[in-house]
Amino acid sequence: MTIPPARRRIAVCADDFGLTDAASRSILALGAAGAITATSCAVDGPAVEGYLQALKALRPGLAVGLHLNLTENPHFAGCQPLPRWILATWLRRRPQLDSLQAEVRRQLDRFEALFGGAPDFVDGHEHVHQFPVLRDLLLDEIQARYGSAVRVRSTWPSHFRGAKAALIALLGARSVRRGLLARGLRSNRDFAGVYDLKATGGYARRMDEWLRTLDDGGLVMCHPEWPGAAADPARAQEHAFFSSPDWPRLLRSWNVALARFGSP
Repeated sequence: MTIPPARRRIAVCADDFGLTDAASRSILALGAAGAITATSCAVDGPAVEGYLQALKALRPGLAVGLHLNLTENPHFAGCQPLPRWILATWLRRRPQLDSLQAEVRRQLDRFEALFGGAPDFVDGHEHVHQFPVLRDLLLDEIQARYGSAVRVRSTWPSHFRGAKAALIALLGARSVRRGLLARGLRSNRDFAGVYDLKATGGYARRMDEWLRTLDDGGLVMCHPEWPGAAADPARAQEHAFFSSPDWPRLLRSWNVALARFGSP
């Protein structure tokens, strides 16, 4: 007799709401269908205001977080690509703390203005929220504004899930976990969803493997886009998977239930 696995609850978070029409349309459709449980919003994205009311209508069932964007954001004077942030923070070419703190506050202020309140969680575009200097500024600001009510996404995987996932975690996940613990802030207990977004095909197989090993309270990151000429093929593939009967079937096969990420 086969013993079924213990019931686990996980969050599925779609990144990049507001950055493109394709991402925003996909996230709204998947959120309305209950296929995902969270999305992170780039508040300065060119598509935000056009889809804002539709996203607000999905709350609180769909958690909405701030996607802190410091790498692809023309509204931030200190914007620079990911490699430069890595150099600036890891090689001790310290960025200007005052301007960084002001930008963190500005994006949180904008989220509150758009949504009428605090985000359910915070993460970073290209995971910049976990880098040295940035993470302490961000965690201090979250604690000062919201106490322990707002979660912060962790990129720490409890199991090995490939070289790319391990590299992302090495860029600051342990330090973020220590910072969260010190400040009494909450996060996800496990992290999955990292793969080469240039790859097409095999997304269902990847998801099957992630669900096999994902801990209770874990989070799967995804980047779906509405299929069409403007969509990235790998991201359109994600949308197709989450829209298909294969997704709920896979959840049932691993005895996994979807849960919201963030308060309440």
